[in-house]
Amino acid sequence: MSKQRAIGDIITMKGTIGANLNGHELQLFDGRYDTGFKILEFYVAPKTPTAAQEWMSTLSTSSSVNSISQWDFADVQQIGWASWGIPAGASGADFFLIDRDNMIIENLFISTYQATGDAGELNYFLTLQKYKIDAWDGALNMVTNLSQGGAQ
Repeated sequence: MSKQRAIGDIITMKGTIGANLNGHELQLFDGRYDTGFKILEFYVAPKTPTAAQEWMSTLSTSSSVNSISQWDFADVQQIGWASWGIPAGASGADFFLIDRDNMIIENLFISTYQATGDAGELNYFLTLQKYKIDAWDGALNMVTNLSQGGAQ
């Protein structure tokens, strides 16, 4: 059984990105294969919140997702999902979910979709914990993160 132990503090990554974007890179890789990051929290909200905006976002270990307007929980490269402003009568309003088995060795990518058009910007907020892992476990995590997608 592999050993994982948290090292360092919990870090925060936050920023603003455009609408309908596939694979905005978030730099995490420290050049080592015996450390990785686990996502603890993932939230999104529009830069200018109005009732007319509906957003969804995906975190992935791949530089792009098949469709920015759909979530695919079966895709092992997708490891986090969040939405904001989906009408209250629909399921998924202000929703976030993180794959508890996530371990990011290299970089993370965020994709966004806005149902009401290409205008506006989306704020994202992530908290992550850095872990020390066995080097061979890091290699295994990289294979899992890349899935069938090949090198990024």
